[in-house]
Amino acid sequence: MVLKNLIVKSNQTEEIEQTVLSIQMGNQDIENYFINKYIPFIKKVTAGVCKRYINPSRDDEFSIAMIAFSEAIHHYSSNKGSSFLSFANLVIRRRVIDYIRMEQRRRTPLSFDYKDEEKENMENLAEVAASFQTYHTKLEKECRQEEILHFQERLQSFGIKLTEVANQCPKHYDARINMIEISRIIMKHDDILHTLLVKKRLPVNQLMAHISMSRKTIERNRKYIIAMVIVFNEDYYYLKDYLKEWF
Repeated sequence: MVLKNLIVKSNQTEEIEQTVLSIQMGNQDIENYFINKYIPFIKKVTAGVCKRYINPSRDDEFSIAMIAFSEAIHHYSSNKGSSFLSFANLVIRRRVIDYIRMEQRRRTPLSFDYKDEEKENMENLAEVAASFQTYHTKLEKECRQEEILHFQERLQSFGIKLTEVANQCPKHYDARINMIEISRIIMKHDDILHTLLVKKRLPVNQLMAHISMSRKTIERNRKYIIAMVIVFNEDYYYLKDYLKEWF
C-alpha cells in the first residue's frame, strides 16, 4: 500500500512538472486551466499566512497569491530538485507577507496624520501599529521556519543532516568565504551543477579543474559545499539574506 502511494505521488509530481514545462513553452490555455485547478491549494497557503478564511472575491491577499502562483510557474525549474508545489508554496507565502508588510507601512503613517485626534485615539492607533508589528514578526518567523524545514528536506535527499552541515561549517571567516565561493563556481558550471543535483553527489574531479584547492579540503567540506549550493539554487529569501552578512 505504501509503495502504491509513493508511485501515485511520483506520477502526480511528474504530471505537474510536465504541465508547468508546457506552460513555460507558451501554452496559455493550459496555464489558465492549471491555475484554476490549484485554486484550493492557493487559498490554503494564503489562509495559512493570514491565519483566517480567504474569500477569493474580496481579499486582496488572494489576488497577490494568484499572481505569485503564476510567477512560480514561469520561474520553476525541476533542475533545482524541489517539487513545483513546494516551490510555489514558498513564493506565495513570501509575496503575501511582502504585501501585508507593505500595507502596514502604507496605512500606519496615514493613521497618525490626524492632528486633532484625542490622546486616547492616538494610543489606540499606537496599539494597532504595535499589534501589526507583532503579527508580521510572527509571520517572518514562520516563513524562516518553513524555509529551514524545506532546506532540511533538500539536504536529506543528499543524505545530509542539518546538524552535519553545522558541524562542518568552517570556523574561520576566510575558510567560510572560500567554501561559499566554491559553491558559486559550481552554480556557474551547468555540467557540475547538473551532476550534483541529479546524481546527488559532488563531482570532485570536474570541480578540481576550476579551483586551486586541494582535493582533501574539498572532501573535508563536501557536505557544507553541497548545502551552500542548495541555498543558492533555491528561492530561500531568509537564508540567502543571512549569508550576505558574511560578505
